[in-house]
Amino acid sequence: MKAVTAQASGRAALMQRDDIDTDAIFPGRFLRLVQRDGMGAHLFADWRAEGRPEVAFMQQPDPPRLLVASQNFGCGSSREHAVWALADYGVQAVLALSFGDIFRNNCVKNGVVAAIVAPADHARLLQALAAAPDGVLRLDVATSTLHLSDGGTLPVALAAGHAEQLLSSEDEVDRTLRHEAALRAHEERVRQQQPWLASLG
Repeated sequence: MKAVTAQASGRAALMQRDDIDTDAIFPGRFLRLVQRDGMGAHLFADWRAEGRPEVAFMQQPDPPRLLVASQNFGCGSSREHAVWALADYGVQAVLALSFGDIFRNNCVKNGVVAAIVAPADHARLLQALAAAPDGVLRLDVATSTLHLSDGGTLPVALAAGHAEQLLSSEDEVDRTLRHEAALRAHEERVRQQQPWLASLG
């Protein structure tokens, strides 16, 4: 069982750079770590060491709950550590024009919302953040709606099935076990129709 993610709410940080890959999010030298607690300490480690402006928000005492990114956020290698680090740091949702597919799927598995914002709505979001940098945003998963600090709302898009997964306490194993009877029936049919397969181990 996993925690239900019905909404993400809090201050947002802006990362106006395309193609932020998973190696930037979580550098490869930390991949030997397997304990998720504390991974947030290595989030954007190299960029922070270089004093990159994209991660200036990490100098503030309270972490943002939402990240607003640009094109192709989370591209690159499939390392799930990138999502673990974001979640451990306190990020509940990432809003972007597009995502790396594997990163997006890793987000939903770990209760982090990865929502696509259409270009026109993304521009409106940037305006809202410029007007109120410390304003509170709220992303409602059930309605796929982003509530801005000025009272406005924007639609966002979640991948097919992602809202259902975020709103459910079931993980992938739980969902598979729902079909246990059908899976066993299928295996039995295969054994009867192709008995020689059993000898192959």
